[in-house]
Amino acid sequence: MTGKFRIACVIITLASFAVQAAAQTEQNTALLNGKWFDGKAFKARTMYSVDGRFTSKKPVKIDKTIDLSGLFLVPPLAEAHNHRPATGVEEWDRQAINNFLAGGVFYVKIMGNLPIGEDGKKALRLNRANGLDAVFGQGSLTGSGGHPIGLIENVLMRQGYFPGFTKEQLRDHRYFTVDSAEELEKKWPMVLKNRPDHIKIMLWYSEEYEKRKSDPGFFSLRGLDPKLVPLIVQKARAAGLRVAAHVTSTADLKVAVDAGVYELAHIPLLGRELISEADARSIAKKGIIVNTTARRAGEIIRLPRLGAPPNEQEQVAKIYLDNLRLLYKSGAKLVVASDDTSDTSVKEALYLNGLGIFDTATLLKMWTETTPLSIFPGRKIGQFAEGYEASFIALEADPLADLANVTKIKYRFKQGAPIELPPGK
Repeated sequence: MTGKFRIACVIITLASFAVQAAAQTEQNTALLNGKWFDGKAFKARTMYSVDGRFTSKKPVKIDKTIDLSGLFLVPPLAEAHNHRPATGVEEWDRQAINNFLAGGVFYVKIMGNLPIGEDGKKALRLNRANGLDAVFGQGSLTGSGGHPIGLIENVLMRQGYFPGFTKEQLRDHRYFTVDSAEELEKKWPMVLKNRPDHIKIMLWYSEEYEKRKSDPGFFSLRGLDPKLVPLIVQKARAAGLRVAAHVTSTADLKVAVDAGVYELAHIPLLGRELISEADARSIAKKGIIVNTTARRAGEIIRLPRLGAPPNEQEQVAKIYLDNLRLLYKSGAKLVVASDDTSDTSVKEALYLNGLGIFDTATLLKMWTETTPLSIFPGRKIGQFAEGYEASFIALEADPLADLANVTKIKYRFKQGAPIELPPGK
């Protein structure tokens, strides 16, 4: 629209605005009559989107005015641990992306995946103003016969993941086996060739590494030699990459924390003991990010081969939640993470809310501010503040009264423009 025909101020209903083209981030938009979440409560205020950024200062020229009609506005939601998209099945990947956006989840960390290149991201419209923003771990690092090899070969491939690939082709591509410092040095260029956004490593009862490493009975129930973890962290840092560690036991957690990982992909999944208060304080002091994955952990604990023995399941489940409480009490940086390809982090957040560990405002802030920033630490997201990306979801009811109201999304707005969903979403 040229300046000659530009209308200075146009009142547009939410329904009509949502169907317009998304490429409007250069327009100045007034956002009126909304209730904006400030991390503790909702406050009525007027905000403006200028070139895709928030400001509270009224610009000289306003191209559009949106009447939010008392809706409750929160920053977009985030998911810190998933494995879709990047399955190798385009239909599944598109469906996952649509589900995230429909659920108000704009930011996703993919912890392990079939490596996806720039062409694949472009085809799925990832990391664009009107699409899903995602980072990828690409191929994860484990020991020979370690997790997740059994999951990949005996479960995921049979379900249709990674079409066109053989088991041999997935080796040192979807995952890398590393058993020595020399092998790490040899394979590290292959790891970097996938252009990961972060490095995912696997620890599985590392205190029993010597016992498990050559025993076929522990196939896929083992991980990296714990002595390699500091070397991996060192090499990742030199490459400008952060390391996220899958931890199964309390000993795994200590190995990861002492080595200086950036993130724990789980609280110890099958830990038989509480994290020590000293380790919990260390995690908080170092700013190590901790994925909640509480709902998924409860399922894994009960899996026939993978989980705890039936007579220990209830105790292990209790320890997981006790560790979650301890980490929260210690000030650890917890992020909402599902590790569930059928979830968009909504089920995880609602599950967490039902535990009574967090008050609703704290959990909502964790979900909309701490979690997005853990995925994209260099971006101005997660707050309605000056210069931050003009992104939000508008809810029909107050999520502080009932967190389930996050599912009542009236409107999605990203970097200064509406997000259009496919028909039926």
